[in-house]
Formats: sequence, C-alpha cells, structure tokens
Amino acid sequence: MQEYIYIYGINPVVESLLNPTMKVNKLYLLDQSKNNDYYLKLTQDRHLKVAFCSSDKMTTLVKTNKHQNLVLEILKPQNYSLETLTQEALQKKHPFLLVLDQISDPHNFGAILRTCDMFNVDGVIILDKRQVDINATVAKTSAGAFNYVPVSRVNNLTNAVEYLKKQGFWIYATSLTTDAQKVHELKYDTPVCLIVGNEGTGISHKLLKHSDFNLYIPTTGHLDSLNVSVASAILIYQIKMLQ
Repeated sequence: MQEYIYIYGINPVVESLLNPTMKVNKLYLLDQSKNNDYYLKLTQDRHLKVAFCSSDKMTTLVKTNKHQNLVLEILKPQNYSLETLTQEALQKKHPFLLVLDQISDPHNFGAILRTCDMFNVDGVIILDKRQVDINATVAKTSAGAFNYVPVSRVNNLTNAVEYLKKQGFWIYATSLTTDAQKVHELKYDTPVCLIVGNEGTGISHKLLKHSDFNLYIPTTGHLDSLNVSVASAILIYQIKMLQ
C-alpha cells in the first residue's frame, strides 16, 4: 500500500520538486500569494496537481504553523534493502554507512541526514520500529537532504551489523567507555560502518559488543557529551578526512 507524507518549508519542497525521482502527489499553495508563480512553473514542468488553500489548512495538514505557506504531499521515500545499500556502497572508493540506534528526535534525524548528504555518506540504516522515521519535521530539518540519502529500515540492527562485517565493513561505535579511542587516532582504510546511539541511552550493549572499535570525540569543556546530531557531524567529517 502506498504511503504519503506531507513535507513543508521552501527548501525541502523545492528540492523535492526539482528531484525527478521524487514521487509527488500534490502541492498546496496559499491563496493569492505573490510567490506562487515560481512554484507553479515547477509543478507545470512535472504535470502535478495543485491545491490552493488557507494558511490554517496547511497548519492542519503538517501540524505546525512554520510551513512557510508551502506544503507538498509526496510518496514516502523508498526503503532500500540492506543488500542493495551495501552493494551500492561497495562500488564507491571509500564506502561509508551510518547505523542509527533508535534515534527518537526528528530534528536530530533530519540534521544527521543533512550531514550525510553534505559529506557523501553512502546510506543510513535504522530500525523499522522504535526509531523516528522520515516525516515532515525530519524533511524540514534535513533541508531536502532526505531526497538524496538512501535509508534502509531493518528489524534487527545486530543482524545488520553482522551482515556488514561479512561484506568487509569495519564497525566503529561511539562510546564513552574506558576502552574507547580518540576518533583521530584510528585508521579508516577499509569500508566503514559508524554506529551512533539514542539521545539518552546511547548504543545498546549488544551492538557495542559487535563493534570492532569504540571511539569518542575528545573535548575540553565542562560537559561530557554532545548532542547526537552534532557528534555525528564531527565524526563523519573527521572520518571522511582520514579516509
């Protein structure tokens, strides 16, 4: 059964309209808006349906008034099989996959997808439950990056990690344990799988036991942890620079 979601905001909507692979159902525009001409041109190029409505109607659709008078109904982005995601990544010079262990905040997920797109991470693996999925808030926070970063939803992350190991990936997990190593002190000359964990509980012990290396970001301030989306951005950048 096809599942549609609403996205909102100028950047996510325009990126989706410009992306020929994105399956769009309908664009909602504000009645009598002076800014409609550009968006109408984009819809005409793709022969898309347009509905004119009030700002309040858009707020009802996306459950926020921060829609910037632009709402798009799209088919939920496809789910890549783990096998497809892995094999496509292995065609790249420096394969890099990211595993998210039960990220619950859509703003964090969206920000992580944005980083993945900016630094060419080959794909993201998440649970098909107990994990925030792509929704309007994720799409908005990602600034349209959700269009470009393949996502694979699996029912068991441990099994997924074991599969990746058999395909030649080395597993790096974020951790604050005493055996963790500084991110810049490790080598990343093999296919890389980085695991980051839940905002409150981190990575599950079961997943940590299946990692090849535990790593952390050395800091000098008073706090002992970073927001997960910030930490992910630093780790991805650092690993990419060392590959």
